[in-house]
Amino acid sequence: MAILENDSTIVDAILTDEGRRRLSEGIFEIAKFSLHDDEIVYSKAQQASADSKFQTTPIFEATTDNVKALKYKLLTLTPDASTTSGEYTHLNVTRLVTQKGTQNGTPQATGNNAGYYVIISTEATYNDHYQGASSVDVPSGFLPGYSKIEISNKEDTAIKVDHGINDDGADSPLSYQDALPIELEETQFRVKLDHRLGRLATPDGGELKPIFIDDDYIATYMITTGMGDFTEVISKSSQAGSPILGARGPRLKLYVFAAPNINTSSDGVWDALGRDITSFFTNGTTTAKAIDAAMIVEGETTNVNITIPLRFVKNA
Repeated sequence: MAILENDSTIVDAILTDEGRRRLSEGIFEIAKFSLHDDEIVYSKAQQASADSKFQTTPIFEATTDNVKALKYKLLTLTPDASTTSGEYTHLNVTRLVTQKGTQNGTPQATGNNAGYYVIISTEATYNDHYQGASSVDVPSGFLPGYSKIEISNKEDTAIKVDHGINDDGADSPLSYQDALPIELEETQFRVKLDHRLGRLATPDGGELKPIFIDDDYIATYMITTGMGDFTEVISKSSQAGSPILGARGPRLKLYVFAAPNINTSSDGVWDALGRDITSFFTNGTTTAKAIDAAMIVEGETTNVNITIPLRFVKNA
């Protein structure tokens, strides 16, 4: 939904594809709704003139794209005894764990692939560059996604996400040695990924089944803290153990492998959705076919929300 004018209450409501499907079947009923502040520019609140504050903030029209719409929901929080002031001074942030050593993270790629996790999508591609007498070391941020067995339950192949209070204790009473309050701790995560391109492996080398795949091929997975090696508790012995400086919730670990649609010698999907990148590899077949995608992680309890860039590649 969206309010389209600043001086009157006009509500523009657009049903999603799922909403239209339910309406056509006569089973559409609004049972709950949530409020979000994606469009609010909070720096406007610091301006002196009332006319230059929220009243003149641009408003987007409603969108049916479930990947983009309504990421940041509004919360009602009741601080517990761990907040000495009786109020929360900080909310959760979300960070990728990319530093090795104390954080035990998985670095992202560098150079022309900076910011991406590169998923090697066929075994032939992996063998051409990283096996045999003329092989080179697998670069940082390159993951063996051609096999759910190779990608699963290994510390250096998991994409890791932390959440918590990103404060060193100077302004927040919740330091890295404290437990994150229950109502700020995520125990359920929604993970969204294009089902044509990538899938999530289970820690034992199987495949996690999505709870839903929409008509844009976006698969939604639900991961909880009770699902074995998908999550882990971060040690409170060192602040350097996480990119989150203060109190932390459970770490999420994701194992991404290439879907059968692209783990193939056929170039059909690659040519339709991707492009060729010359001089991509340093040995063997140097040109790669590449498809860029995004994996989205959302928390069920708070505003844990992060978009993780992925680049699926194979030999051209």
